[in-house]
Amino acid sequence: MRVRVGVPLALAACLLAAAQASTARAEDNLIWTGKASEGLISLSYAPLDPAKAPLFLLSCFDAMGIAVLDLRREIAGAKPGDALTIALSAGDAKAEVKGEAARDDAGMTFAEASEIAVKPVLEVLRQAGPATVTAGGASVSLSDEGRAQAVERFTKDCPLE
Repeated sequence: MRVRVGVPLALAACLLAAAQASTARAEDNLIWTGKASEGLISLSYAPLDPAKAPLFLLSCFDAMGIAVLDLRREIAGAKPGDALTIALSAGDAKAEVKGEAARDDAGMTFAEASEIAVKPVLEVLRQAGPATVTAGGASVSLSDEGRAQAVERFTKDCPLE
């Protein structure tokens, strides 16, 4: 008696691979979020898992009158303190923010800009379609799905220009 298991095993392997890919994509899904609590207002594009760092973070420290922009993408070859320009673009809108390379506790070198003007950044983020953010050799595309609502909330809560 000969048993043919090739097709069912191949089908099972394909289904397992698809399920694993779907789970990996769900973990990597990024969403726009606007939050406000006790003097800190934030606009982030981050993984669904709140334990993971956001890819893009605009923070408004209302009480101190300071806004900070982080792009959490590895900046190859940059050392903490190196001057960087964070460039944002969407549609016809463009903005540049002077910043520097910083290193987090995990050893990733990323771009950070302190005491920035919020208005030019928000002008870019208000545009329809994906936004592109670059710093050093790193470049990311930020979806516009949910961005308008998160930007509106941030704008309502952050009085900084």
